[in-house]
Amino acid sequence: MTIDRLGEGMILVTLMNDDMSRYSLDFKEEADGERTRRGLTRLMYRVGEECGLNHRDKCYLIEALPGKESCLLIISVRAKKARRRYRIKRENRVDCCRFLSLDDLLLWMNRPESSRLGYALYQTGDYYLLPDYPLSKAERSILNEYGSVTHESPIAVARIREHGILLREHPRRHYFKYASRAAI
Repeated sequence: MTIDRLGEGMILVTLMNDDMSRYSLDFKEEADGERTRRGLTRLMYRVGEECGLNHRDKCYLIEALPGKESCLLIISVRAKKARRRYRIKRENRVDCCRFLSLDDLLLWMNRPESSRLGYALYQTGDYYLLPDYPLSKAERSILNEYGSVTHESPIAVARIREHGILLREHPRRHYFKYASRAAI
């Protein structure tokens, strides 16, 4: 763990995986629990000791940027407000399907379920299918038979759109359950 004081009101903390487990920090979907809050409180006492901060009349805004093997915490020190707020920002993820070969892609496109899905198809060495909407469990399981469906960051998807060659765009078709076929 490294603690760097960037200024009077800004602290940068780098935590490795063993440090995160020591302080019970888990920044996943179930992370808004009491264990995470207690771990952040213990960590802030340690940071205060290292930086010589007095915790009285102070409020902290902690932004966590988790990675694979480490986590970066940006801590802003402010004057204390009437109540404490704990917020953990969730990173947005986008569904993306990668086909390793053109044969797998063509086999999937011949399925009847492929016509109901809205998507854009790009080629960047491999073939990437970027759906218009988040995939349902059924759509994800069908796509996993032919390619690999992952949750990518918006930056990775933007790179695919920027550097890839657009092969096909297919708009999503809407099917109405009780559509009338009567002529008006």
